[in-house]
Formats: sequence, structure tokens, C-alpha cells
Amino acid sequence: MMFVAVPLVSANPTSALQELTTPVTMAIQAPAAETKVATVATPRAKRGTASWYSRSDPSINLRTANGEIFNDTRMTCASWHFAFNTSLKITNLANGKSVICRVNDRGPAKRLGRIVDLSRSAFARISSLNDGLLTVSVTPLND
Repeated sequence: MMFVAVPLVSANPTSALQELTTPVTMAIQAPAAETKVATVATPRAKRGTASWYSRSDPSINLRTANGEIFNDTRMTCASWHFAFNTSLKITNLANGKSVICRVNDRGPAKRLGRIVDLSRSAFARISSLNDGLLTVSVTPLND
């Protein structure tokens, strides 16, 4: 468990973007005899279906959603559920194998109900490419 002290400082955002991304903190009032700290919740794993994609897929763009050139040999993934550059531990629930990937793209298509699309190489580390779809646990890692 991680503990973080919450300062009693207030500042206005300098831009609209900062306003959207600045975390909200609350001061905790405590009796003088004891000190309270705010706790940061441990990220919870999400379960869902994973698939894979590669450069050979007909609808794949040259660039990922964050602007990088797509490279299916890297340990990367696409997800709507996590922010860009979030490291995720993705575990195949059928065999217990896991891989750590970085989110650099969006997808899969929301209508398909999948939680993550792995690059071809990342998927191959946890299952055969012939499987196509897996039930996985996805856990964001704290950097």
C-alpha cells in the first residue's frame, strides 16, 4: 500500500489541458494528536478479451493513435481503457503466462467488447497466434 501526504496548497491551472489532467486532492482534517494521510488506491486488474494485430492487417495505419510508427515486433498494445504510455501486465488466464506492454494506440473497436489488442509479438509471448482471442487479466503498473 502506498501513502501520500496531501499538502494544503491551492493553485489555478495555467491552461485548459492542465485543468483536465490535474488530479483533485482533498485536505484531511485531523485532531492535533494524530496525523492522517491520503492513500492512493492500488490499480485493480480488469478481465476481458484480448486479440492481436499486425502490420499485415489490411486496415492498420502506419502510425498509432499517439503518433508513433506502428511496429508489431514491440511490446505494445491498443486500449480505450488506459492512458497512453501506461504499462500493463497482461496475463493469459488459460495458461498463466504474462507480458508487459505499453499502451500506444486506441482500439480495439469498442463495439467488439475487447479490453485490449496486443501487438503480434506481445500476443505470441502469452499464446499461439492461432488462438486469436484470449481471456486475460489486465493490470496497470505503477511506474
